[in-house]
Amino acid sequence: MLEKNPVITTSRRLPSGRAVLGGLFITLAVLGVLVAGNLREDATFQDVVLAERTLAPGTVLGPEDVRVARLRLDEQVGFVVSDPTSVYGSVLLGPLQTNEFVQAANLTTATADGLAEVSVPVSTDSAPAQLIPGELVSILVTYGGSPARTELVADRVTVISYERSSDDFATSATAVLRLGLADGDTAARIVLAAETGEVSIIGIGSAPEVVIPEVVQ
Repeated sequence: MLEKNPVITTSRRLPSGRAVLGGLFITLAVLGVLVAGNLREDATFQDVVLAERTLAPGTVLGPEDVRVARLRLDEQVGFVVSDPTSVYGSVLLGPLQTNEFVQAANLTTATADGLAEVSVPVSTDSAPAQLIPGELVSILVTYGGSPARTELVADRVTVISYERSSDDFATSATAVLRLGLADGDTAARIVLAAETGEVSIIGIGSAPEVVIPEVVQ
């Protein structure tokens, strides 16, 4: 039986995300306001999906991980998930506590081989001209400042696809790189890097002797 007044907790470590990345991270700070009575007059009762238990990043969600509760929320609230079946098989990017909202922004799909899938927009100037599905790449991020610093975000990540923009003569051409990852923590780091810094892609193929340093000065 569903709880009439479930306790809603918020995640303090979930980073924000971009809409162009499929909406991966949305701040949870507003949730306390939504359930505390500060609602619009048109607020209605809605079905929302909550975490049944504490869930770690990288969890592949199933029926045992989530439950449905009916809460009074503003109609504009669109970041919560209402259909539990829509999240089955999805991979969790950030941690969830018991009774915390399940958000589409905190989920990614699982590829056929069980890897989590993340899409990252990159500048074609900062990536190889060609990347083949199955190829391994390293992800670097450069943060501005004086001096600027470049750090390794993820090493030997599998390429799912690499699609360059159709306009090859654009002043700042971009491409969408889809990656397959084995854990949610790595996915979260890549998404945060794309949000806060300039991402560079290094193609390393399958050469085992290639080692990318943790920090590049």
